[in-house]
Amino acid sequence: MNKHPARLWKISGDKISCGVCARRCKIAEGKRGFCGVRENIGGTLFALSYGLLTAVNVDPIEKKPLYHFLPGTTTFSVSSFSCNFTCKHCQNYDLSQRLDVASTYVSPETVVSEAKASGAESISFTYNEPTISFEYVYDTAKLAKEHGLTSTFITNGYLTEEALRELAPFLGAIRIDLKAFTDDFYKKVCGARLQPVLDTILLSKELGLHLELVTLVIPGYNDSPKEIDEMLNWVVKNLGTAVPHHFTAFMPMYQMQDVPRTPFSTLDRIFRQAKEHGLLFPYVGNMMHEEGARTICPECGELLIERSGFAAKVPGMKEGCCKKCGRKIEGVFN
Repeated sequence: MNKHPARLWKISGDKISCGVCARRCKIAEGKRGFCGVRENIGGTLFALSYGLLTAVNVDPIEKKPLYHFLPGTTTFSVSSFSCNFTCKHCQNYDLSQRLDVASTYVSPETVVSEAKASGAESISFTYNEPTISFEYVYDTAKLAKEHGLTSTFITNGYLTEEALRELAPFLGAIRIDLKAFTDDFYKKVCGARLQPVLDTILLSKELGLHLELVTLVIPGYNDSPKEIDEMLNWVVKNLGTAVPHHFTAFMPMYQMQDVPRTPFSTLDRIFRQAKEHGLLFPYVGNMMHEEGARTICPECGELLIERSGFAAKVPGMKEGCCKKCGRKIEGVFN
């Protein structure tokens, strides 16, 4: 572990109250928070995973997935280890549910330098939950902005208001998992609660961050027409119709290997439900779905962005607008 002074904490009686994650753990002397990487040592909170990276890759930005943020570019992806959720279906459980993962210290300066050398237009904090590496994300994203790079935060949304407000000036985009629309799902499957995630989504909009949502559709758990309707109603009411929302196919994983894959018919039905609710940019992921991979101009129906896997072509746009009718398209395209 790499001890680094933590941010956003205060003394609470004989414990430390951590203010980074929505759990707001109260940590006794010599103990760690739920995530296992924030420890009270002598009355001071330390971040133990600062700069300890488990993966560094150059990815298409579409892999995050972010579809309305610099499409067709690459992003310099970095991850650490551990998480503040215990999702039974986690695809990166070998990083998120362990503290003994092999890691290497990489300074913020090195990340920024290597990202620029790679030709990437952004740095993405991804794979495991970046909230618990708050100090490293903050330092790296701040330095990146000073050197002309933007950053993206790929998150479960379980961070505090004060943490997001501190990070927001250095982020270009935030992609939040809206894993379901019931508290019961969050408690039983993720070991968390729904409301803090909704609060983060609302604050992201308030702060003017480019926001995209992802819902992994798990058969029998969060795929009922009623729940999807309730989710879509909330999204349209609170965010409007233009926030890109990705509905992705579940594959048996980790502690949910007995659950079947999401069928095409379910994702197709949800895609059409989203359209019926007025969403302008619903997408389908982890599955071939021709309509669900394209970005279409809401005004004239022109094909703006065409995708195949993680590859994207932008034939119908110029300077963030539809070439045919001139409508400005919501997102970051320059």
